[in-house]
Amino acid sequence: MRRIYYTSLLLLMFLSSCSPRNLSAVSDSSIALEDCALTSPAGNQVDARCGTYTVPEDRANPDGRQIELNVAVIPAIKRNPELDALFLLAGGPGQSAIEAFPAMISLLFQIHEDRDIVLVDQRGTGGSNPLRCLAPEDDALTDEQVLAKLKSCPETLDADLRFYTTEIAMTDLDEVRSALGYETINIYGASYGTRAALTYLRMFPEHVRTVTLDAVVDSDFVMFMDAAEDGQAALEKFFARCEADEACKMTFPKLQTEFDGLLARLAESPAEITILHPLTNNPLDLTVTPEMITNMVFNTLYVPDFVATLPLSIHAAYAEENYVPLISQAFLVNAGLYDGMFYAVTCTEDAPLISASEAVKRGEQSVFGDRTVDFAAVCAEWPKGKVSPEFRDPIISDVPVLILSGEADPITPPWHAEEISESLTNDIHLIFSGMGHGNLSSRCSTNLFKIFIESASIDGLDTACVANIQPPPFFVDFSGPRP
Repeated sequence: MRRIYYTSLLLLMFLSSCSPRNLSAVSDSSIALEDCALTSPAGNQVDARCGTYTVPEDRANPDGRQIELNVAVIPAIKRNPELDALFLLAGGPGQSAIEAFPAMISLLFQIHEDRDIVLVDQRGTGGSNPLRCLAPEDDALTDEQVLAKLKSCPETLDADLRFYTTEIAMTDLDEVRSALGYETINIYGASYGTRAALTYLRMFPEHVRTVTLDAVVDSDFVMFMDAAEDGQAALEKFFARCEADEACKMTFPKLQTEFDGLLARLAESPAEITILHPLTNNPLDLTVTPEMITNMVFNTLYVPDFVATLPLSIHAAYAEENYVPLISQAFLVNAGLYDGMFYAVTCTEDAPLISASEAVKRGEQSVFGDRTVDFAAVCAEWPKGKVSPEFRDPIISDVPVLILSGEADPITPPWHAEEISESLTNDIHLIFSGMGHGNLSSRCSTNLFKIFIESASIDGLDTACVANIQPPPFFVDFSGPRP
């Protein structure tokens, strides 16, 4: 359960080196900003201006405990930039925007020429009073041990966990916007960041110029409720795509049978293995069970680049009992998540709405099973905050909205976006065939994003390139796809 968050794939992108930026765009900020360098997972850097903004942890008690929000502004390249910055909201919940998004800046170069890009670590992540329960070495714990650690985690965190909800965080964001001197902003949200973006749009519509939603969390989304069903649909699309691909079918003619056989074998006799953890490089002793394998496959389905190796990884696990490719790769998907913030948010906003009987029913039809039982058990031990009565109401807005969905996304497939589209009057929904969770990664999508931001309009947006986007080809061996 600890590995099935609805995060985005931004941590897995890489950043090319960026040149120094013009700093005039943020000269009027009331936040003291200093030169800094943001580093991507690949080690490349982007120059920025960094600072902190202090807010009350409990907004009803402004004189009480204060926390600092970590803020980074990547100033526009032009000396006379547009006044409406682009704010990037991270996923999870539990991703740090400042840790995740530098890997994406090179993809936004054309937007960045004209506009500042602003990153704010949401309270509970990154440099904003971070909340963490599990460390990488805890991947070796049994599910029972993980469950116990998550239940007791609130006692270890330096926070009043009632005050880490999305609405409070968006109030933080609006104060940062004002302090930085922006009257209107453009918002991009990925995964959980779409919930945050839509919440901001509902709370502060007068300050929103455009919204881009990538991998949509709709207003009715309840954590883990649809995961088994949506994940099963994505898995079936994966098997069908391999069957329809000549190289994949020829190399792995019995892929689904091997997958089923792998799960049956591990159910009868779990495997004891030792691997090097892909993040720490330390030895990690694991008991490989069917539940671990399905968790790993679920994670892998998020990322098309990882899905390309999934047939080979499944075959290696089945035929050679080599579990390393599948497990090591999947561990990377949720790397960097602040899971304490994840539970602080979702135990308040999602857990109270879980229907156990409905989740179990859906889980019975899926290899991924029901994830809500353990989630509810953890949340029973966590403090709960409050949400407003309108928190889950459909967002009614005529602000221009660009929506991106991956057809084979295992956690936020396109039907979630269609749910929110019903109450929006100025939106366009683009679906990328065979793709997964997060789709602002191709020249097609980034060009469309640029044009949309420049024009603040969906009218005349030429979306023909979307039909040409294809997922990466399947690997036939560890040297890569067939030439």
